[in-house]
Amino acid sequence: MSSIDDIKQIRQNKADDLRKEGINPYPSRTKRNMTVSQIKSYFSMLKNTLADVTGRIMAIRPHGKITFLDIQDETGQLQLFFSYTDLGEKYDLIERYYDIGDFIEASGGVFITKAGEITLKVENFTMLTKALRAIPSEFYGLKDEEEKIRRRYVELAISQDKRNLFRKRSEFVSSIRRFLQNNNFLEVETPILGPVAGGAEANPFITHHDTLAIDLFLRISLELPLKRLLVAGYEKVFEIGKVFRNEGMSKQHLQEFSELEFYWAYADYQQLMNFIESLFAHALMETFHTFQFPYEDHIIDFSTPWKRVDYDTLFKENGIDLTIYNSKENLRELGLSLDLCDDLNGDKNRWIDRIYKKIIRPNLIQPCFLLNHPTILSPLAKQSPEDPDKVERFQILAAGMELGNGFSELNDPKEQRARFSIQQKLRDSGDSEAQMMDEDFLEALEYGMPPAAGFGTGIDRLFFLLSGSNNIRDVVFFPTLKDED
Repeated sequence: MSSIDDIKQIRQNKADDLRKEGINPYPSRTKRNMTVSQIKSYFSMLKNTLADVTGRIMAIRPHGKITFLDIQDETGQLQLFFSYTDLGEKYDLIERYYDIGDFIEASGGVFITKAGEITLKVENFTMLTKALRAIPSEFYGLKDEEEKIRRRYVELAISQDKRNLFRKRSEFVSSIRRFLQNNNFLEVETPILGPVAGGAEANPFITHHDTLAIDLFLRISLELPLKRLLVAGYEKVFEIGKVFRNEGMSKQHLQEFSELEFYWAYADYQQLMNFIESLFAHALMETFHTFQFPYEDHIIDFSTPWKRVDYDTLFKENGIDLTIYNSKENLRELGLSLDLCDDLNGDKNRWIDRIYKKIIRPNLIQPCFLLNHPTILSPLAKQSPEDPDKVERFQILAAGMELGNGFSELNDPKEQRARFSIQQKLRDSGDSEAQMMDEDFLEALEYGMPPAAGFGTGIDRLFFLLSGSNNIRDVVFFPTLKDED
């Protein structure tokens, strides 16, 4: 039997023995009337008050006939003082049955020790939950990064900083939500499962619906259902929800991640860029109280206005003229010279995108809008009236990462069908990331969609950058991992 199994058995025996003593180690009710933070905040007012607190035991320090326990609830840590003089024979229960990790309820008066620590002098106590596995101390903690992620609940139990990180993430998302709602955007929910995976270039996950006897895709984007709502008459809509892309993982990528998308009728991409700057300024200042964020060897400054840079110009600055490199063959040759793997299924646009991600995007450190993408790379964006080979699109770039994508939405059903047809041919030829023909969306466009602008951003990647974390998995509670075996 392993040491873990030994500990589990010892603790299980304690739980069983408590039952023999007539004590339920897993009761359903408590008498808690104060949190730890309330006791500490209102200490001066509690001199004649009996406080009932609950929490997880984080430390036990016995000293003969007295014992100090540190307990932790969501609001902080508090020291408890147990003495044989006050508790009589019940005091022995602490030594016999209680371990680090257990949840306890205690009641008593509050005082300050000679060391100046606010402490509860326990007059009565009971077990709330007997933990069968040992919680490691914060000092030793969890060393292995994979183990931290796999047992995230344990890491959170011992790390106040980690709990605060996820609380900060929640505050950040709430700030974004409030800004959109205050600007009259309606929050909606759209299906996760659908017959077509559209709105982005990505390889989808596939599942099966037993009752309907059909295969369905997990959504890779929120875009097409939200634009259907513009057809329906809503003018400002947004959604924050999970999307799924069956592709590579890295410090910046997850296969399941949280996406924000919103769509704004009667606006174009120029108005949208100004709005995005205001949204970021609001959320960053409200949540972090700064526009400057350290990342690796840089300070990323989100102060507005952000620089606006042209797609073709960046290629030319890197010695690549896209009017010369304009075929799959010469782009493939260039890509191979840059040590990109040969993509037999990749067409011209795929090679352009891969070269951009290899030599251009990593050098875009300070926040900027990347503008005027080739039409061939943007099947859902409206063409520029000045140059039909370009679209009214922008990407937000910072720290060498894409942080958002927006454009004036294509609403011409004939043109959208032609773009989908090109994408479908690429998909049929083996490009698993090319977009699918979506007849239902085309039918919706035929009923008429107003001119509109739309934007999407991955919440996880954005917060990963802003929080100064080392990996996108650090800001997701329970990211997908390989099987432990």
